[in-house]
Order: sequence, then structure tokens, then C-alpha cells
Amino acid sequence: MRELLRLAAVIAIVVGAALGFVFLEGKKGYGLKAGDQAPPLRLPALTGQEVDLQSFSGRLVLLNFWATWCLPCVEEMPSLERLHRALAPRGLVVLSVSADEDEGTLRSFLKRVPVSFPVLRDPGGRVAASRYVIKGYPETLVIDGAGAIREIVVGPAAWDTPAALDHFRGLLGGAAAR
Repeated sequence: MRELLRLAAVIAIVVGAALGFVFLEGKKGYGLKAGDQAPPLRLPALTGQEVDLQSFSGRLVLLNFWATWCLPCVEEMPSLERLHRALAPRGLVVLSVSADEDEGTLRSFLKRVPVSFPVLRDPGGRVAASRYVIKGYPETLVIDGAGAIREIVVGPAAWDTPAALDHFRGLLGGAAAR
């Protein structure tokens, strides 16, 4: 009888801990979700000035978190540049946030793989980890004109495929500020 009570107590503790974890995970969020408001973001750009995400209110923003030591990030960078060149004239804003600690490494990479969109600095990914709860690199958020997160893409993507371009054209066509 005593063994049965002990087993029941252990099972109750395990179930309680599991339910508590699930509850806390849901409460804490452990990451942003589509529909959430994008947290404030103000970071220095490589060009010297500070860039504030709120300054793009009313516009569709693709916010890409990456690092030069992340091979998938490096591989997707040219397609982000092609997306930016194709749709910036229609209002798409592409911002990248580099987690690189060493600014020299970042600048050296961008000499080899130049981009025309702003590259912001978040050494060590502190903002990415704390406010945006980035799960890994690359991770990209599509933020509508009202500041709501429309989509989250974890991992690399081909941003300049015909389907991707059509998708962003659709978002830019008025649905972006819902």
C-alpha cells in the first residue's frame, strides 16, 4: 500500500510539473507569434545612425535576424537583396539585424556580399534574444503597417522566387496594414 501511495505521489508530481511547464510556456510566450505586436526596436546601423522600427509605421517590413557565422544566413542574403531591389520601390522595407560581435567581420562580409538595405547591429544577439525571443538564425518576421507580426519564418528562405515576390506584392497591395 505504501509503495502504491509513493508511486501515485511521483506520478502526481511529474504530471503537475508537466502541466506547470505547459502553462508557463503559454504564459511567457517563449517567442512571438503571428498577430503579436512587434516589440520596439532601435539599433545602430552600420552607416552610423540609429534605426527605429517605429519610423516605418504604415509600411510592410521584413525584419531578418542573422549572423555571418551562420551559413544558411549567408546563403539567403543575396535573395534578400534581390527581394529588396525588386519591391523597395513599391514600399517594402527590408531590415537586417546582425548578431555578429565583431564589426570588422561583418563589414568584411558585406564587402564580398553587398546589400543596399540597412544592416543593424545587435552584438551577441541580445535584443534578438530578449525582446524578439529568436529561436535560431536566420529568423525573419514580416511586420505589417500597424506593427503587427504577420509571419515568422524560422530558417533560411528563397526570398526572390516568383511565388515569394507575388506573395509580397499581395501584402503590399493593401493587405499589409490590417
